[in-house]
Amino acid sequence: MNNDAHGSSRQVAMVGCDEAQAQAWGQRLSLMGCAPVSFDSSDDFLRAVTRGTQGSHFDLLLVVLKDEGAWPVLTSMCKALRLPIFLVANALQRELLAEVLLAAEPEAQGASIDFAVLPVDDFEVELRVREALRRNETLLHPPSVNALFGDYQFIGSRKVVVHKGQDIRLKPREFELALLLFRNTGRLLERDWLLGSLWMDSQVERRSRVLDCCVANIRRKLSLHKDSEFMLHSVYGRGYELRHVPGLPIAGTVDDSGFPDTSNEPIWLGEISQARA
Repeated sequence: MNNDAHGSSRQVAMVGCDEAQAQAWGQRLSLMGCAPVSFDSSDDFLRAVTRGTQGSHFDLLLVVLKDEGAWPVLTSMCKALRLPIFLVANALQRELLAEVLLAAEPEAQGASIDFAVLPVDDFEVELRVREALRRNETLLHPPSVNALFGDYQFIGSRKVVVHKGQDIRLKPREFELALLLFRNTGRLLERDWLLGSLWMDSQVERRSRVLDCCVANIRRKLSLHKDSEFMLHSVYGRGYELRHVPGLPIAGTVDDSGFPDTSNEPIWLGEISQARA
């Protein structure tokens, strides 16, 4: 086992990676501020996390699936530890991956499972790891501070948007998408990027209507039309953009500091934060 952990870095356990994967992905994780810890086998990983009070703490399990027989034990352990899993498998294991998704319980009851099919490039590994860590952090530690965008108040712990005194309950994914749109008012969010960020299941393809249905529900529930403070536009063939309606002043203040950063948002989102500072 090669333990690169240091300080308060988020530790990522890497199981079943070959030498090239361990080196390339380990470097990528280190550049992200994570501490990669490589294990030769699932047994080594399980021993590390079950040593009583001396057991190692991890924030994510990145596993290249080789020993399918160990999979039920790994998932049970990660569920108990509320440890998200990023599973990398080969094309011949697609049936198992489908079973994994069907058997996975909702995130509210346990850690999430994401997967990708080889070959996987370094950029996708980084994106998936960032998203899994962010989702799990939000799941385990729901933000207690609200985000306010004009008359729209987001309450993370309840997945509720309060608009003009009325509680509007959104499904978890609708809430995440709505928050992304409001945090990026005036910016076009590309369809592919939204699908890759919010629907990490690789079975969801670009032509799927799941994103459009989610957008339609948000537009209806939050009244994002031309008579409102904000209007949600569909940009054909590209994606969606939330716009502030000209002539209608933004009521109140804009404050989203209570929510953790969506770490894989496009780089230009940093420009927005600097402009607000």
